Amino acid sequence: MNIDNATIGSRLQAARRALGLTQTEAGSKMGMVTSTISAIEAGKRSVTGTELYQFARLYQRPITYFLEMGETTTSPGFQYLFRKVDEKLLDRSSIVKLEQLAADYELLEELVEATTLPMPPDYAGFGFHGEQNAETLAEMERARLGLGDAPLSDLMNLLDNAAGIRTFMLPVEKQSWSGLVVRDPTGRPCIAVNSKEQWYRRNFSLAHEYAHALVHIAGTDAPQARVDFVAEGGRSTVDERFADAFAAAFLMPRRAVLGQLERNLRANAGKFTDYDLVHLAMQFGVSGQAMSLRLVTLRKLPRQAYATYWNRNQNYFADLVRALGYEVDDEDWKLPVVLPARFRYLAVKAYQEGIISLAKLAELLRKNLYELRGELPVTQDLATQTGAAG
Repeated sequence: MNIDNATIGSRLQAARRALGLTQTEAGSKMGMVTSTISAIEAGKRSVTGTELYQFARLYQRPITYFLEMGETTTSPGFQYLFRKVDEKLLDRSSIVKLEQLAADYELLEELVEATTLPMPPDYAGFGFHGEQNAETLAEMERARLGLGDAPLSDLMNLLDNAAGIRTFMLPVEKQSWSGLVVRDPTGRPCIAVNSKEQWYRRNFSLAHEYAHALVHIAGTDAPQARVDFVAEGGRSTVDERFADAFAAAFLMPRRAVLGQLERNLRANAGKFTDYDLVHLAMQFGVSGQAMSLRLVTLRKLPRQAYATYWNRNQNYFADLVRALGYEVDDEDWKLPVVLPARFRYLAVKAYQEGIISLAKLAELLRKNLYELRGELPVTQDLATQTGAAG
């Protein structure tokens, strides 16, 4: 069954509107008059393969978005994000990327018939608010996920694979958002954070959005999405303070931090220096600012000492991190998107099972086709090998 011109036209119109382009603007970029764009979107004029390819590049969508069978829907969460667009703070391109990533993830689960991960709990009706409640919820979630008090080495994949929240990292160019959370068409929370920040800052942003996913976008009356903008003076609303407190408690459990702090003090005859703070922060995968503020909350560091520390040069913490031999930067900021491990696994599995082509795999992984071709080793069927050996 072939897809008709009306369906292709309707999807072209939806993709154009998602980017905030008028028919005239789209026509100018495509080398077409406005009436031609109008006719195509109305299904009165067909598009050639070359034109569809050009439309896909312009609208930042894969070709399959316009050709796949069935309906393409935008969830209330993504509709909310599009309404919140302010090109100085949040651009439409980032929303389109995240929406397509969420759709691709769902597609991969269907293609390989993967078991759908459980949804995270809905805590919206439990009256969680305030910093003390945030600490309680963080302990509950750590217990639910079987984490104990151990530092978290890979929060992105923990949220994606254990907590059931789709998690991605996108490069934020000239924008001012640090993270966002939105419900996809299936109702599953999706998180995106800025991949251009250092890894320890991304951890806190991920945990912050995690709190919003658990409490603030759940429930029938709650908004289906939230965006956290980088603002002067930091976050100030009740919900933002709650999310910050949750992130701090989830990443830096009270017992673990106090225990490690005591060991450090014993080893240094009771002295606590800037280097001790950096070492402690790196052990829990957070910034020095986050760790020092956590110590203030735990009443182990005077607030004045915290304020004095952060009046220094902004690069001071990073310089100390490097001096101690820790990695400050990684290569993630160079990538068009940082994908969770499960997403990559499902995509490669679909390719190895012959369900998708190498070109489709490259599209899903956001990689160059020719580079990807040289990266994929030949694998063995372990089940067959084991059977032969038996």
